[in-house]
Amino acid sequence: MSENHPAFNRVPFLNSDPAHWDFQYLEDIATGYWYAQVLFSAVELDLFGWIENGCTKVADLAAAAMCKPDELNRLLNALERMALIHGEDDDRVNSQLARRFLVPGAPDYMGDFILYRKYMQTGWSGLTERVALPDRPVAADRLTADSDYTTRNAHYVRAMDRLARLKADDITALLVPDAWNGPILDVGGGAGAVCRALVRSQAARGRHADAVLLDLPEVIAAARRLYPQATAWQEIVVIEGDFRHHRFDGKATFGMVVLSNFLHAYAADTARQLLEKAAALTAPDGVLLIHDYFPDRAGRRPHKGALYDLNMLLNTFDGGCQPAERVCEWLHGAGMTNTITCDLTSDSTLLLAGRSDRIGDLIPPERRADTALDRWVLAARRLGFAQARLISTDRIRTAAWPREKCRFGCAGYGRNAMCPPGGIDLETLERMLGEYGWALVVEGAPPGRAFHDQLLALEREAFLAGLHKTLAFGAGPCPVCPQCPEDGSCRHPDRARPSMEGSGIDVYATARAAGFSLEPVAQPGRYVKYMGMILLQ
Repeated sequence: MSENHPAFNRVPFLNSDPAHWDFQYLEDIATGYWYAQVLFSAVELDLFGWIENGCTKVADLAAAAMCKPDELNRLLNALERMALIHGEDDDRVNSQLARRFLVPGAPDYMGDFILYRKYMQTGWSGLTERVALPDRPVAADRLTADSDYTTRNAHYVRAMDRLARLKADDITALLVPDAWNGPILDVGGGAGAVCRALVRSQAARGRHADAVLLDLPEVIAAARRLYPQATAWQEIVVIEGDFRHHRFDGKATFGMVVLSNFLHAYAADTARQLLEKAAALTAPDGVLLIHDYFPDRAGRRPHKGALYDLNMLLNTFDGGCQPAERVCEWLHGAGMTNTITCDLTSDSTLLLAGRSDRIGDLIPPERRADTALDRWVLAARRLGFAQARLISTDRIRTAAWPREKCRFGCAGYGRNAMCPPGGIDLETLERMLGEYGWALVVEGAPPGRAFHDQLLALEREAFLAGLHKTLAFGAGPCPVCPQCPEDGSCRHPDRARPSMEGSGIDVYATARAAGFSLEPVAQPGRYVKYMGMILLQ
Protein backbone atom coordinates (compact mmCIF):
# COMPACT_ATOMS: atom_id res chain seq x y z
CA MET A 1 0.00 0.00 0.00
CA SER A 2 1.53 3.35 -1.01
CA GLU A 3 1.31 6.45 1.17
CA ASN A 4 -0.98 7.97 -1.47
CA HIS A 5 -3.53 5.17 -1.15
CA PRO A 6 -6.79 6.56 0.34
CA ALA A 7 -6.87 3.79 2.96
CA PHE A 8 -3.32 4.43 4.19
CA ASN A 9 -4.22 6.87 6.94
CA ARG A 10 -7.10 4.66 8.09
CA VAL A 11 -4.65 1.90 9.12
CA PRO A 12 -3.38 3.22 12.46
CA PHE A 13 -0.57 0.72 13.05
CA LEU A 14 1.22 1.82 9.85
CA ASN A 15 1.98 5.16 11.47
CA SER A 16 2.13 4.09 15.10
CA ASP A 17 5.70 2.90 15.69
CA PRO A 18 8.59 3.94 13.47
CA ALA A 19 10.86 1.62 15.51
CA HIS A 20 9.27 -1.28 13.62
CA TRP A 21 10.49 -0.02 10.26
CA ASP A 22 13.63 -2.18 10.20
CA PHE A 23 13.76 -5.89 9.38
CA GLN A 24 15.12 -6.69 12.86
CA TYR A 25 11.61 -6.52 14.30
CA LEU A 26 10.54 -9.34 11.99
CA GLU A 27 13.72 -11.32 12.77
CA ASP A 28 12.95 -11.07 16.49
CA ILE A 29 9.47 -12.47 15.84
CA ALA A 30 10.76 -15.21 13.52
CA THR A 31 13.20 -16.48 16.17
CA GLY A 32 10.71 -16.23 19.02
CA TYR A 33 10.58 -20.02 19.22
CA TRP A 34 14.29 -20.02 20.15
CA TYR A 35 13.47 -18.26 23.39
CA ALA A 36 10.50 -20.50 24.11
CA GLN A 37 12.49 -23.70 23.56
CA VAL A 38 15.27 -22.56 25.89
CA LEU A 39 12.66 -22.10 28.62
CA PHE A 40 10.92 -25.39 27.81
CA SER A 41 14.19 -27.36 27.95
CA ALA A 42 15.31 -25.72 31.19
CA VAL A 43 12.01 -26.65 32.86
CA GLU A 44 12.04 -30.19 31.46
CA LEU A 45 15.56 -30.72 32.81
CA ASP A 46 14.56 -29.12 36.15
CA LEU A 47 17.63 -26.90 35.97
CA PHE A 48 16.11 -24.25 38.22
CA GLY A 49 15.29 -26.83 40.87
CA TRP A 50 18.78 -28.33 40.85
CA ILE A 51 20.39 -24.90 41.02
CA GLU A 52 18.20 -23.97 43.97
CA ASN A 53 19.28 -27.18 45.70
CA GLY A 54 22.93 -26.18 45.48
CA CYS A 55 24.09 -27.53 42.11
CA THR A 56 25.51 -24.17 41.07
CA LYS A 57 28.57 -25.40 39.15
CA VAL A 58 28.27 -26.81 35.64
CA ALA A 59 29.84 -30.17 36.52
CA ASP A 60 27.55 -30.70 39.52
CA LEU A 61 24.47 -29.53 37.63
CA ALA A 62 25.31 -31.78 34.66
CA ALA A 63 25.66 -34.79 36.95
CA ALA A 64 22.41 -34.06 38.81
CA ALA A 65 20.33 -33.30 35.70
CA MET A 66 22.03 -36.06 33.66
CA CYS A 67 23.27 -33.70 30.94
CA LYS A 68 26.38 -33.34 28.77
CA PRO A 69 28.53 -30.65 30.47
CA ASP A 70 29.61 -28.72 27.36
CA GLU A 71 26.16 -28.63 25.78
CA LEU A 72 24.57 -27.79 29.14
CA ASN A 73 26.96 -24.88 29.59
CA ARG A 74 25.82 -23.43 26.26
CA LEU A 75 22.19 -23.71 27.38
CA LEU A 76 23.06 -22.05 30.70
CA ASN A 77 24.71 -19.17 28.84
CA ALA A 78 21.44 -18.55 26.99
CA LEU A 79 19.45 -18.71 30.23
CA GLU A 80 21.85 -16.20 31.76
CA ARG A 81 21.52 -13.83 28.83
CA MET A 82 17.74 -14.13 29.13
CA ALA A 83 18.10 -13.11 32.83
CA LEU A 84 16.53 -16.34 34.13
CA ILE A 85 19.75 -17.20 35.96
CA HIS A 86 22.78 -15.17 36.99
CA GLY A 87 26.38 -16.34 36.77
CA GLU A 88 29.78 -15.47 38.13
CA ASP A 89 32.77 -17.57 37.08
CA ASP A 90 31.51 -21.18 37.19
CA ASP A 91 28.63 -20.54 39.61
CA ARG A 92 25.00 -20.00 38.62
CA VAL A 93 22.10 -18.82 40.78
CA ASN A 94 18.42 -18.42 39.94
CA SER A 95 16.98 -15.00 39.18
CA GLN A 96 14.14 -13.77 41.39
CA LEU A 97 11.70 -14.53 38.55
CA ALA A 98 12.95 -18.13 38.31
CA ARG A 99 12.89 -18.61 42.08
CA ARG A 100 9.28 -17.49 42.21
CA PHE A 101 7.84 -19.34 39.21
CA LEU A 102 10.28 -22.06 38.04
CA VAL A 103 11.56 -23.81 41.17
CA PRO A 104 9.46 -26.91 42.01
CA GLY A 105 7.85 -26.57 45.40
CA ALA A 106 7.69 -22.77 45.30
CA PRO A 107 4.20 -21.42 46.16
CA ASP A 108 3.85 -19.85 42.69
CA TYR A 109 5.52 -22.66 40.70
CA MET A 110 4.40 -22.50 37.06
CA GLY A 111 6.60 -25.19 35.48
CA ASP A 112 3.64 -27.45 34.72
CA PHE A 113 1.92 -24.58 32.95
CA ILE A 114 5.07 -23.82 30.94
CA LEU A 115 5.29 -27.44 29.79
CA TYR A 116 1.61 -27.39 28.86
CA ARG A 117 2.47 -24.49 26.59
CA LYS A 118 5.10 -26.74 25.00
CA TYR A 119 2.49 -29.45 24.50
CA MET A 120 0.26 -26.93 22.72
CA GLN A 121 3.16 -25.82 20.49
CA THR A 122 2.69 -28.84 18.20
CA GLY A 123 -0.79 -27.71 17.22
CA TRP A 124 0.49 -24.31 16.15
CA SER A 125 2.59 -25.91 13.41
CA GLY A 126 -0.68 -26.66 11.62
CA LEU A 127 -1.89 -23.04 11.53
CA THR A 128 -1.26 -22.61 7.79
CA GLU A 129 -3.22 -25.76 6.89
CA ARG A 130 -6.03 -24.75 9.26
CA VAL A 131 -6.42 -21.35 7.59
CA ALA A 132 -5.83 -22.37 3.95
CA LEU A 133 -8.27 -24.01 1.57
CA PRO A 134 -7.49 -27.68 0.81
CA ASP A 135 -6.81 -27.01 -2.88
CA ARG A 136 -4.46 -24.06 -2.30
CA PRO A 137 -1.46 -24.47 -4.64
CA VAL A 138 1.86 -25.14 -2.92
CA ALA A 139 5.23 -24.08 -4.36
CA ALA A 140 6.95 -26.99 -6.05
CA ASP A 141 10.30 -26.23 -4.38
CA ARG A 142 8.85 -25.69 -0.92
CA LEU A 143 11.35 -26.56 1.80
CA THR A 144 10.31 -29.57 3.90
CA ALA A 145 12.00 -32.11 6.13
CA ASP A 146 12.14 -34.45 3.12
CA SER A 147 13.78 -31.96 0.72
CA ASP A 148 16.98 -33.15 -0.95
CA TYR A 149 20.34 -31.47 -0.42
CA THR A 150 20.19 -29.38 -3.61
CA THR A 151 16.82 -27.92 -2.65
CA ARG A 152 17.90 -27.25 0.93
CA ASN A 153 21.12 -25.60 -0.25
CA ALA A 154 19.25 -23.38 -2.73
CA HIS A 155 16.91 -22.19 0.01
CA TYR A 156 19.85 -21.62 2.34
CA VAL A 157 21.80 -19.51 -0.15
CA ARG A 158 18.75 -17.45 -1.07
CA ALA A 159 17.74 -16.87 2.55
CA MET A 160 21.24 -15.96 3.72
CA ASP A 161 21.74 -13.61 0.77
CA ARG A 162 18.60 -11.68 1.69
CA LEU A 163 19.89 -11.19 5.23
CA ALA A 164 23.49 -10.57 4.14
CA ARG A 165 22.40 -7.72 1.89
CA LEU A 166 20.86 -5.93 4.87
CA LYS A 167 23.89 -6.62 7.07
CA ALA A 168 26.24 -5.50 4.28
CA ASP A 169 24.52 -2.12 4.16
CA ASP A 170 25.03 -1.74 7.94
CA ILE A 171 28.69 -2.73 7.64
CA THR A 172 29.56 -0.41 4.76
CA ALA A 173 27.67 2.47 6.39
CA LEU A 174 29.88 2.09 9.46
CA LEU A 175 33.25 1.90 7.67
CA VAL A 176 35.20 4.90 6.36
CA PRO A 177 35.76 3.98 2.66
CA ASP A 178 39.02 5.93 2.34
CA ALA A 179 40.58 4.10 5.29
CA TRP A 180 40.98 0.72 3.55
CA ASN A 181 42.07 -0.66 0.20
CA GLY A 182 41.43 -3.79 -1.84
CA PRO A 183 41.68 -6.34 -3.10
CA ILE A 184 38.90 -8.02 -1.10
CA LEU A 185 38.73 -11.71 -0.20
CA ASP A 186 35.23 -12.75 0.88
CA VAL A 187 35.51 -16.18 2.56
CA GLY A 188 32.32 -18.25 2.67
CA GLY A 189 30.43 -15.26 1.33
CA GLY A 190 27.56 -17.14 -0.33
CA ALA A 191 26.28 -15.01 -3.21
CA GLY A 192 28.77 -12.25 -2.34
CA ALA A 193 26.49 -9.67 -0.71
CA VAL A 194 29.22 -8.25 1.54
CA CYS A 195 32.00 -8.00 -1.05
CA ARG A 196 29.53 -6.51 -3.57
CA ALA A 197 28.57 -3.81 -1.05
CA LEU A 198 32.23 -3.09 -0.27
CA VAL A 199 33.03 -2.73 -3.99
CA ARG A 200 30.07 -0.35 -4.40
CA SER A 201 31.18 1.76 -1.42
CA GLN A 202 34.59 2.23 -3.02
CA ALA A 203 33.13 2.95 -6.46
CA ALA A 204 30.94 5.67 -4.93
CA ARG A 205 34.17 7.45 -3.92
CA GLY A 206 35.75 7.02 -7.34
CA ARG A 207 37.99 4.21 -6.10
CA HIS A 208 38.28 0.66 -7.42
CA ALA A 209 38.57 -2.58 -5.43
CA ASP A 210 38.88 -6.05 -6.91
CA ALA A 211 36.93 -8.78 -5.13
CA VAL A 212 37.48 -12.53 -4.78
CA LEU A 213 34.60 -14.68 -3.56
CA LEU A 214 35.44 -18.14 -2.20
CA ASP A 215 32.79 -20.69 -1.26
CA LEU A 216 31.82 -24.32 -1.77
CA PRO A 217 31.03 -25.35 -5.39
CA GLU A 218 27.39 -26.12 -4.61
CA VAL A 219 26.97 -22.74 -2.91
CA ILE A 220 28.46 -20.91 -5.90
CA ALA A 221 26.19 -22.90 -8.23
CA ALA A 222 23.14 -21.85 -6.23
CA ALA A 223 24.38 -18.25 -6.18
CA ARG A 224 24.73 -18.21 -9.97
CA ARG A 225 21.15 -19.46 -10.30
CA LEU A 226 20.12 -16.68 -7.92
CA TYR A 227 21.98 -14.06 -9.99
CA PRO A 228 21.99 -15.44 -13.59
CA GLN A 229 22.97 -12.13 -15.23
CA ALA A 230 26.60 -11.98 -16.39
CA THR A 231 26.80 -8.38 -15.19
CA ALA A 232 26.23 -9.56 -11.61
CA TRP A 233 29.61 -11.31 -11.65
CA GLN A 234 31.80 -9.05 -13.73
CA GLU A 235 33.32 -7.37 -10.64
CA ILE A 236 33.98 -10.64 -8.79
CA VAL A 237 36.53 -13.41 -9.28
CA VAL A 238 34.96 -16.65 -8.07
CA ILE A 239 36.88 -19.50 -6.44
CA GLU A 240 34.95 -22.72 -5.91
CA GLY A 241 36.55 -24.47 -2.95
CA ASP A 242 36.71 -25.16 0.76
CA PHE A 243 38.70 -22.53 2.66
CA ARG A 244 39.96 -25.21 5.05
CA HIS A 245 41.84 -26.92 2.21
CA HIS A 246 42.24 -24.31 -0.53
CA ARG A 247 45.84 -23.28 -1.19
CA PHE A 248 46.52 -19.71 -2.24
CA ASP A 249 49.56 -18.51 -4.10
CA GLY A 250 52.39 -18.07 -1.61
CA LYS A 251 52.52 -14.31 -2.25
CA ALA A 252 48.77 -13.70 -2.17
CA THR A 253 47.64 -10.96 0.21
CA PHE A 254 44.48 -8.91 0.43
CA GLY A 255 43.72 -5.43 1.68
CA MET A 256 40.54 -6.71 3.31
CA VAL A 257 39.67 -10.28 4.23
CA VAL A 258 36.01 -10.83 5.14
CA LEU A 259 34.71 -13.60 7.41
CA SER A 260 30.99 -12.85 7.64
CA ASN A 261 28.88 -15.39 9.52
CA PHE A 262 31.66 -17.88 8.85
CA LEU A 263 33.50 -18.79 12.05
CA HIS A 264 30.36 -19.98 13.86
CA ALA A 265 30.05 -22.91 11.43
CA TYR A 266 33.06 -24.61 13.08
CA ALA A 267 34.22 -25.83 16.47
CA ALA A 268 36.71 -23.70 18.41
CA ASP A 269 39.92 -25.45 17.30
CA THR A 270 38.98 -25.32 13.62
CA ALA A 271 37.69 -21.76 13.89
CA ARG A 272 41.04 -20.67 15.34
CA GLN A 273 42.99 -22.36 12.55
CA LEU A 274 40.82 -20.70 9.89
CA LEU A 275 41.17 -17.34 11.61
CA GLU A 276 44.96 -17.68 11.59
CA LYS A 277 44.85 -18.61 7.90
CA ALA A 278 42.75 -15.53 7.15
CA ALA A 279 45.16 -13.35 9.15
CA ALA A 280 48.11 -14.68 7.15
CA LEU A 281 46.32 -13.64 3.93
CA THR A 282 45.77 -10.09 5.19
CA ALA A 283 48.25 -7.49 3.95
CA PRO A 284 50.56 -5.86 6.56
CA ASP A 285 48.46 -2.67 6.50
CA GLY A 286 45.21 -4.52 5.68
CA VAL A 287 42.14 -5.32 7.77
CA LEU A 288 40.48 -8.58 8.73
CA LEU A 289 36.74 -7.97 8.95
CA ILE A 290 34.80 -10.46 11.08
CA HIS A 291 31.04 -10.19 11.24
CA ASP A 292 29.30 -12.66 13.52
CA TYR A 293 27.18 -13.36 16.60
CA PHE A 294 29.21 -13.34 19.82
CA PRO A 295 27.77 -14.78 23.07
CA ASP A 296 29.65 -12.28 25.26
CA ARG A 297 28.49 -9.14 23.51
CA ALA A 298 26.18 -6.79 25.37
CA GLY A 299 24.68 -4.86 22.49
CA ARG A 300 21.08 -4.07 21.67
CA ARG A 301 20.10 -7.74 21.91
CA PRO A 302 22.54 -9.29 24.40
CA HIS A 303 20.80 -12.68 24.29
CA LYS A 304 21.07 -13.24 20.53
CA GLY A 305 24.68 -14.46 20.50
CA ALA A 306 24.00 -17.16 23.08
CA LEU A 307 20.82 -18.23 21.28
CA TYR A 308 22.62 -18.32 17.94
CA ASP A 309 25.22 -20.55 19.56
CA LEU A 310 22.44 -23.01 20.45
CA ASN A 311 21.18 -22.74 16.87
CA MET A 312 24.63 -23.91 15.71
CA LEU A 313 24.54 -26.73 18.28
CA LEU A 314 21.27 -27.98 16.81
CA ASN A 315 21.80 -27.34 13.10
CA THR A 316 25.50 -27.97 12.38
CA PHE A 317 27.91 -30.83 12.95
CA ASP A 318 30.10 -29.07 15.51
CA GLY A 319 29.55 -25.33 15.00
CA GLY A 320 29.38 -22.75 17.75
CA CYS A 321 29.59 -19.01 18.35
CA GLN A 322 32.88 -18.02 19.95
CA PRO A 323 33.09 -15.17 22.50
CA ALA A 324 34.51 -11.96 21.04
CA GLU A 325 37.06 -11.85 23.84
CA ARG A 326 38.39 -15.28 22.81
CA VAL A 327 38.51 -14.31 19.13
CA CYS A 328 40.52 -11.20 20.04
CA GLU A 329 42.99 -13.41 21.93
CA TRP A 330 43.37 -15.60 18.84
CA LEU A 331 43.94 -12.51 16.71
CA HIS A 332 46.60 -11.19 19.06
CA GLY A 333 48.32 -14.57 18.85
CA ALA A 334 48.28 -14.26 15.06
CA GLY A 335 49.99 -10.86 15.24
CA MET A 336 46.85 -8.77 14.70
CA THR A 337 47.17 -6.80 17.91
CA ASN A 338 44.92 -3.90 16.95
CA THR A 339 41.21 -4.71 17.23
CA ILE A 340 37.95 -2.79 17.33
CA THR A 341 34.62 -4.39 18.24
CA CYS A 342 31.40 -2.62 17.35
CA ASP A 343 27.79 -3.80 17.62
CA LEU A 344 25.65 -3.18 14.56
CA THR A 345 22.26 -1.55 14.91
CA SER A 346 20.63 -4.97 14.47
CA ASP A 347 21.66 -8.08 16.44
CA SER A 348 25.19 -8.91 15.27
CA THR A 349 28.67 -7.51 15.77
CA LEU A 350 31.57 -6.29 13.67
CA LEU A 351 35.14 -7.09 14.76
CA LEU A 352 37.95 -5.37 12.86
CA ALA A 353 41.57 -6.47 13.27
CA GLY A 354 44.92 -5.45 11.82
CA ARG A 355 48.63 -5.17 12.47
CA SER A 356 48.70 -1.40 11.98
CA ASP A 357 47.34 1.15 14.45
CA ARG A 358 45.58 2.73 11.45
CA ILE A 359 42.79 0.24 12.15
CA GLY A 360 41.14 2.96 14.24
CA ASP A 361 40.68 5.11 11.14
CA LEU A 362 38.13 2.60 9.81
CA ILE A 363 35.47 3.89 12.23
CA PRO A 364 34.08 7.44 11.91
CA PRO A 365 35.20 9.88 14.64
CA GLU A 366 31.72 10.06 16.16
CA ARG A 367 31.79 6.29 16.78
CA ARG A 368 35.50 5.97 17.61
CA ALA A 369 35.25 6.86 21.30
CA ASP A 370 32.30 4.51 21.72
CA THR A 371 34.18 1.55 20.28
CA ALA A 372 37.42 2.34 22.12
CA LEU A 373 35.61 2.27 25.46
CA ASP A 374 33.49 -0.74 24.54
CA ARG A 375 35.92 -3.11 26.29
CA TRP A 376 34.68 -1.82 29.65
CA VAL A 377 31.25 -3.30 29.01
CA LEU A 378 32.90 -6.72 28.92
CA ALA A 379 35.08 -5.86 31.91
CA ALA A 380 31.99 -4.97 33.95
CA ARG A 381 30.37 -8.30 33.09
CA ARG A 382 33.56 -10.12 34.01
CA LEU A 383 33.60 -8.43 37.43
CA GLY A 384 30.08 -9.66 38.17
CA PHE A 385 27.69 -6.89 37.15
CA ALA A 386 24.44 -8.18 35.65
CA GLN A 387 24.47 -5.64 32.81
CA ALA A 388 26.54 -2.68 31.65
CA ARG A 389 25.94 -0.09 28.94
CA LEU A 390 27.84 2.90 27.59
CA ILE A 391 26.02 6.19 27.18
CA SER A 392 27.23 9.67 26.30
CA THR A 393 27.22 12.03 29.29
CA ASP A 394 24.65 14.28 27.63
CA ARG A 395 22.12 11.48 28.25
CA ILE A 396 22.66 11.53 32.03
CA ARG A 397 19.56 13.15 33.52
CA THR A 398 20.25 15.66 36.32
CA ALA A 399 17.80 17.70 38.42
CA ALA A 400 17.51 19.55 41.71
CA TRP A 401 14.88 17.25 43.16
CA PRO A 402 16.99 14.09 43.81
CA ARG A 403 19.11 15.81 46.49
CA GLU A 404 16.02 17.42 47.99
CA LYS A 405 14.26 14.05 48.01
CA CYS A 406 17.23 12.71 50.00
CA ARG A 407 16.65 15.53 52.46
CA PHE A 408 12.95 14.91 52.91
CA GLY A 409 12.68 11.21 52.08
CA CYS A 410 15.64 9.46 53.72
CA ALA A 411 16.05 8.73 57.44
CA GLY A 412 19.81 8.73 56.95
CA TYR A 413 19.97 12.32 55.75
CA GLY A 414 23.06 14.08 57.09
CA ARG A 415 24.58 10.90 58.54
CA ASN A 416 26.79 9.87 55.62
CA ALA A 417 29.59 12.10 54.36
CA MET A 418 29.01 10.98 50.74
CA CYS A 419 25.30 11.89 50.83
CA PRO A 420 23.47 15.25 51.02
CA PRO A 421 24.12 17.76 52.36
CA GLY A 422 27.66 16.38 51.72
CA GLY A 423 28.91 14.60 48.62
CA ILE A 424 28.87 16.35 45.24
CA ASP A 425 26.40 19.21 44.78
CA LEU A 426 24.38 19.54 41.58
CA GLU A 427 26.29 22.54 40.21
CA THR A 428 29.63 20.77 40.62
CA LEU A 429 28.24 17.56 39.08
CA GLU A 430 26.92 19.29 35.98
CA ARG A 431 30.25 21.07 35.52
CA MET A 432 32.05 17.71 35.87
CA LEU A 433 29.83 16.00 33.31
CA GLY A 434 30.92 18.60 30.77
CA GLU A 435 34.50 17.37 31.25
CA TYR A 436 33.63 13.75 30.32
CA GLY A 437 32.30 12.24 27.12
CA TRP A 438 31.05 8.84 28.26
CA ALA A 439 29.61 6.97 31.23
CA LEU A 440 29.29 3.26 31.88
CA VAL A 441 26.00 2.53 33.66
CA VAL A 442 26.03 -0.81 35.50
CA GLU A 443 23.36 -2.96 37.12
CA GLY A 444 24.01 -5.17 40.13
CA ALA A 445 22.34 -6.53 43.24
CA PRO A 446 22.75 -6.55 47.02
CA PRO A 447 24.72 -6.76 49.23
CA GLY A 448 25.69 -3.10 48.95
CA ARG A 449 29.28 -3.55 50.08
CA ALA A 450 29.94 -6.19 47.39
CA PHE A 451 28.40 -3.93 44.73
CA HIS A 452 30.55 -1.03 45.93
CA ASP A 453 33.70 -3.17 45.83
CA GLN A 454 32.90 -4.20 42.24
CA LEU A 455 32.58 -0.53 41.27
CA LEU A 456 35.94 0.26 42.86
CA ALA A 457 37.57 -2.70 41.09
CA LEU A 458 36.22 -1.52 37.72
CA GLU A 459 37.30 2.06 38.41
CA ARG A 460 40.81 0.93 39.35
CA GLU A 461 41.12 -1.31 36.27
CA ALA A 462 40.11 1.56 33.97
CA PHE A 463 42.50 3.95 35.74
CA LEU A 464 45.44 1.57 35.39
CA ALA A 465 44.57 1.14 31.70
CA GLY A 466 45.24 4.86 31.18
CA LEU A 467 41.80 6.41 31.78
CA HIS A 468 43.09 8.66 34.57
CA LYS A 469 39.86 10.68 34.92
CA THR A 470 37.76 7.61 35.74
CA LEU A 471 35.36 8.16 38.67
CA ALA A 472 32.71 5.85 40.13
CA PHE A 473 29.30 6.75 41.55
CA GLY A 474 27.61 4.23 43.82
CA ALA A 475 24.05 3.23 44.73
CA GLY A 476 22.71 4.67 47.98
CA PRO A 477 24.77 5.63 51.03
CA CYS A 478 28.47 4.78 50.98
CA PRO A 479 28.81 1.33 52.65
CA VAL A 480 32.56 1.37 53.40
CA CYS A 481 32.14 2.13 57.15
CA PRO A 482 29.27 1.21 59.50
CA GLN A 483 28.87 4.93 60.21
CA CYS A 484 30.71 8.19 59.56
CA PRO A 485 32.52 10.11 62.33
CA GLU A 486 30.35 12.68 64.08
CA ASP A 487 32.52 15.51 62.77
CA GLY A 488 31.58 14.56 59.18
CA SER A 489 35.10 13.61 58.14
CA CYS A 490 35.82 10.52 56.03
CA ARG A 491 38.13 7.78 57.29
CA HIS A 492 38.58 6.18 53.86
CA PRO A 493 38.39 8.77 51.07
CA ASP A 494 40.30 6.31 48.88
CA ARG A 495 37.32 3.95 48.95
CA ALA A 496 34.34 6.23 49.60
CA ARG A 497 32.30 7.32 46.58
CA PRO A 498 29.20 9.51 46.17
CA SER A 499 25.91 8.01 45.08
CA MET A 500 24.22 8.84 41.81
CA GLU A 501 21.00 10.14 43.38
CA GLY A 502 22.84 11.98 46.16
CA SER A 503 24.74 13.94 43.50
CA GLY A 504 21.62 15.12 41.68
CA ILE A 505 21.20 12.35 39.09
CA ASP A 506 17.71 11.09 38.24
CA VAL A 507 18.65 7.41 38.41
CA TYR A 508 15.41 6.08 36.92
CA ALA A 509 15.50 8.41 33.90
CA THR A 510 19.22 7.82 33.33
CA ALA A 511 18.85 4.04 33.59
CA ARG A 512 16.00 4.08 31.08
CA ALA A 513 18.01 6.33 28.75
CA ALA A 514 20.73 3.67 28.85
CA GLY A 515 18.21 0.93 27.99
CA PHE A 516 17.68 -0.61 31.44
CA SER A 517 14.33 -1.65 32.88
CA LEU A 518 14.05 -0.04 36.31
CA GLU A 519 10.93 0.32 38.42
CA PRO A 520 10.37 0.89 42.16
CA VAL A 521 10.09 -2.28 44.25
CA ALA A 522 6.42 -2.36 45.20
CA GLN A 523 6.14 -5.70 47.03
CA PRO A 524 8.03 -7.15 50.01
CA GLY A 525 10.50 -9.91 49.14
CA ARG A 526 11.30 -8.71 45.63
CA TYR A 527 14.93 -8.21 44.71
CA VAL A 528 16.38 -4.73 44.53
CA LYS A 529 18.43 -3.60 41.53
CA TYR A 530 21.47 -1.47 42.25
CA MET A 531 22.52 1.05 39.60
CA GLY A 532 26.02 2.50 39.54
CA MET A 533 27.97 4.62 37.10
CA ILE A 534 31.58 5.09 36.01
CA LEU A 535 32.56 8.31 34.25
CA LEU A 536 35.09 7.63 31.47
CA GLN A 537 37.23 9.77 29.22
